[in-house]
Amino acid sequence: MPGSIATSAGKTKVGYKCPPTHSQFKPGVSGNPSGRPKGGQNLKTLFNKILNEEVALRDGSKVKKISKAEAILRSVVVGALRGDTRSLAMLLRLAEHAGGFEDQQDIQKIERIIVTWKSPDDPDDNEDEKLA
Repeated sequence: MPGSIATSAGKTKVGYKCPPTHSQFKPGVSGNPSGRPKGGQNLKTLFNKILNEEVALRDGSKVKKISKAEAILRSVVVGALRGDTRSLAMLLRLAEHAGGFEDQQDIQKIERIIVTWKSPDDPDDNEDEKLA
């Protein structure tokens, strides 16, 4: 019968997701023997490993060891304080991604006050008073 193989236990189904037994992987043998070696690292692992390495930082007369990620973040903050707009934009993006602006209710309240505030010298207010 085409599409099936006879075995000692009877007939086995051969087809979609059921390969013939002679072509199945043998127990303990990998389907990709030349694949990624054990202990190999992907880009994310290497990136985190490099950023977590320590560097020496001189703070006045003291020398501190901090991670490369902290050193980069400190340089971005110093650049923003000096008035560098690129550093400021990067700092705000980093703060947003880190969750620094999670409490947005206060910001929305301030926006509402600023948007709905009208000056006493505004001519539209004076017209309303005249009509009343």
